[in-house]
Amino acid sequence: MIIDQATTLRLMAAISGEGGLSPVATMPMTDAYRTGTRLAQTIAVASGKGGVGKSNVAVNVALELAALGHYVTLLDADMALANADVLLGLTPKYHLGHVLTGQRTLPEVEIEVTDRLRLIPGGSGVAELASLTLDQHSRLIAELRAIEVGSDYMIIDTAAGIAGNVIGILKAVAEAIIVTTPDPTALVDAYATIKLMHQAAPDTRIRIVVNDVVEVGDAERVFKQLRTTTARFLNRDIEHLGSIPHDAELIDAVREQRPVVEYAPETPASRALRQIARHLEISQTTRDKKRPASFWSVLTAADQ
Repeated sequence: MIIDQATTLRLMAAISGEGGLSPVATMPMTDAYRTGTRLAQTIAVASGKGGVGKSNVAVNVALELAALGHYVTLLDADMALANADVLLGLTPKYHLGHVLTGQRTLPEVEIEVTDRLRLIPGGSGVAELASLTLDQHSRLIAELRAIEVGSDYMIIDTAAGIAGNVIGILKAVAEAIIVTTPDPTALVDAYATIKLMHQAAPDTRIRIVVNDVVEVGDAERVFKQLRTTTARFLNRDIEHLGSIPHDAELIDAVREQRPVVEYAPETPASRALRQIARHLEISQTTRDKKRPASFWSVLTAADQ
């Protein structure tokens, strides 16, 4: 039986109770995560098309949130074209594919990037991760169930585009960051993502990051276009989380396989990414303090 990646996550929540794998196998890696009882604020970073810098935003914002003192889990949810590890300059010995085959448990796959940031690497170039069997999905689900417990934030780097598995994730997160550029095709695809997300999860917070901004006023123009169109045709509001200027240092950082916030901390792109992380932190501390619903529980109920 072949099922999609959104079903993977729904199954994960469904078997997280009795009958699931041993809790020992799902323990997070570090004591800080292991002893936590809180549920992470789940944030998906998505884009309507590839090549707009989505993964760069996810990786660098995760690092900055960790630098602010938060415990962060970065989940690379692109099951076949993962690249968060590349942007971090890491070469994982194991990835989610090894969890699926039973060769490794999740704690053996996790990478401790810093004492407050861990990466769950995907399986770049592993075609099997895009078409998993029921047993493989069940194993992955059971292993990943503990991710959000004990983290302050779970940043999910989704696959590019608007495939069903991406929308499935966007239906369950607390909020979504849609990354676009001033390019007209990227703008159209960003709106398409917003539209599908609105249909699937009309109450989920949507925030926009405009990347690779060259001209003064471009970010405001792009966001205004998206906001006006969204308000007119969907009757909902979106928020501008921030913009990132075109920056040669960011391009150099990618070539060097280093996050730009570490490669060139004071370059304009790094300052912009740091500000985005701070905005996320401020909105988290001022949001309703009631205990959030589990991401996995919401994902399971999404199609019911």
